[in-house]
Amino acid sequence: MSKCTKSVIEFNTNTLEQLINNPESILDNENKFWEEERAQKLTKDWAKNIGYEISFDEWRREIKNWIKIPAEERDKHIFMRNCKKIIESKEDFLSTALPHICKFLPKEANVDVTIHFTAFIPSRAFAQEDIVINVSARYWNENIDNIINTIIHEIFHVGYEWYFERKLEENLENEELYRILNNIVKEGICTYVAYKALPIFPAPDEKDFKFLVDYEQVQWSFKAVNKIISMINHLSHSELQKMIMEQGIVGRAYYVVGTFMSKTIDEVKGRDILKDNLLEGPVSFIETYNAIAETDLVVKF
Repeated sequence: MSKCTKSVIEFNTNTLEQLINNPESILDNENKFWEEERAQKLTKDWAKNIGYEISFDEWRREIKNWIKIPAEERDKHIFMRNCKKIIESKEDFLSTALPHICKFLPKEANVDVTIHFTAFIPSRAFAQEDIVINVSARYWNENIDNIINTIIHEIFHVGYEWYFERKLEENLENEELYRILNNIVKEGICTYVAYKALPIFPAPDEKDFKFLVDYEQVQWSFKAVNKIISMINHLSHSELQKMIMEQGIVGRAYYVVGTFMSKTIDEVKGRDILKDNLLEGPVSFIETYNAIAETDLVVKF
């Protein structure tokens, strides 16, 4: 058995339990909650890293609405039921998920990580040192399958960081460009690993997978990514970040382009080449893709 399949994945519900059981106390001590609870602190770090401004007023409204629900009913709420199902099925999930994830990693890699569950944060899920899952996100459409498939995506962020820490290529002189290329490849391969898990972990409401098979959406995504790249030296940092947020993240161009590239390399060149290029670095990955891509579906940098 490889080291990868022996990776240790921990599930932590401490923050969620506080939200369920002591929401009034959280409102009275919100600064402490955001600074000391790992899930909340990581959420602030995530927002800072992508240039997103958290609306704490909106967060307070969510908590106040939650307080209106009688305490004895909170534990029966749909997102709590889903969370409990995830926790209860952890071992069965990992026994299938880890072998799948490890198909995209060398045997010596590992994806040790803690998954924190919380609610009422702006992101539905992210990987920022650890993984944070927002079980109350409306995006899930109250379907546990959507959450479980996303956990695959987030766990592979740890795998991607394993690759990136060992990358063989040097950073480009243009740091902003290198960061953008890296984020496209990173989100793409994580989405692709989750996409390939659909036969065992379906996600009926995942928009990225629907975009991936929509050729017009794929074309738009490549155009959006190339437009972002072309504006690096023409926009202020804040203006560029706004464009990235609107088109690359909210518009999903980063995810669609990165996934399409991963899928193409995997299907045309093979899994070993896919892994080799992840180890080389994002520039090598994109160059390998561009060499086999259709003319209007290349990343121009």
